[in-house]
Amino acid sequence: MRVAPTTDRGRATVARVLDAACDLFGSQGVRSTTLDEIGAAAGVGRSQLYHFFVDKGDLVAEVVACQVDRVVDELSPTLESMSTATDVRAWCDDVVAFHAASAPAIRCPIGSLVHQLGESDVAARRALVSGFQRWEHLLAAGLQRVADNGGLAASSNAMTLASALLAAYQGGVLLAGAAGDVDPLRRALLGVTDAALAGPPRPDGKKRRQRIA
Repeated sequence: MRVAPTTDRGRATVARVLDAACDLFGSQGVRSTTLDEIGAAAGVGRSQLYHFFVDKGDLVAEVVACQVDRVVDELSPTLESMSTATDVRAWCDDVVAFHAASAPAIRCPIGSLVHQLGESDVAARRALVSGFQRWEHLLAAGLQRVADNGGLAASSNAMTLASALLAAYQGGVLLAGAAGDVDPLRRALLGVTDAALAGPPRPDGKKRRQRIA
């Protein structure tokens, strides 16, 4: 960011720009969205955009960082309270239910950005990497509590399982988005949890509606 806002008006302007860019990037892609479209959606002119942001690449980096913070903030309460195998399965059910409600436009708010960034979007890629690491560590901490309570199979490692669960989620969302159906996501998550959690596997999960990711 070229200039950090120091007034309420400036902060409100930047928030509108970031919100507009998040929406447009999500609906039509990073590369297809122009600064003029973002400015029009946010109700700001080019001069205001260039006052706060160096160029489109700078704005993209700020948007990615903003999306990362939003996703991690939404995930944190649930993952920080995770302590049993039932909690893990409930989180997976919530994830599937959330994406089922958004079908056929199934996507991860930050995972969907990976292939939209160019090689020059270094800062944006760093923000994505940081976001995935924060997500993975939240999962790992929750899964370690599950392990401490006897909820993981003896052969399971919390950090390894967190990586596998995050990969299953991202891959499952990608396949679900292509199919317009959440079954690939549900199967991907079950494939990981059935092998790692203590207790008998289950054919499917009770689906609860809650905004997660």
